[in-house]
Amino acid sequence: MKINILLDKFMNKEELTIQVNPANNELAQSLREHIDKSGKLTVINAKNDRKIQVDIHSIIAFQSEGHMCCVKMKSRELYLINKRLKELEKLNEKHLVKINNQTIINLDEIKEFYSASNARLEVLLSDESLYFVNRNYVKIIKERLSW
Repeated sequence: MKINILLDKFMNKEELTIQVNPANNELAQSLREHIDKSGKLTVINAKNDRKIQVDIHSIIAFQSEGHMCCVKMKSRELYLINKRLKELEKLNEKHLVKINNQTIINLDEIKEFYSASNARLEVLLSDESLYFVNRNYVKIIKERLSW
């Protein structure tokens, strides 16, 4: 099977078009399900202990809480996830980056940043929360933001 990828700068960046021969419909549906599922994460609503699917791009930050993590959403809702921060680092999402031993943030949600003491950075996110970037992670942040 031959796969062609065409880049179109006029397309919406949230859109992906895949053309297939009707004979490959099953493969196309399988691919669609995989893509739809990969952008979701199952979290726990602590108020009613129900599990729900959230879009990874709507997450502002993960904060370590013992053997679980707190998930801060753009909608200002808080959820829990039954994973350690170390496991969440493996999500392979370009916009998520670890900034210290307790926190992973969404780079797209950075509103402001400035230097802090001891070669650290302070990062203000879109929900007005403030985080310190440990000096060990400053270089990674700078590279990911392409400074």
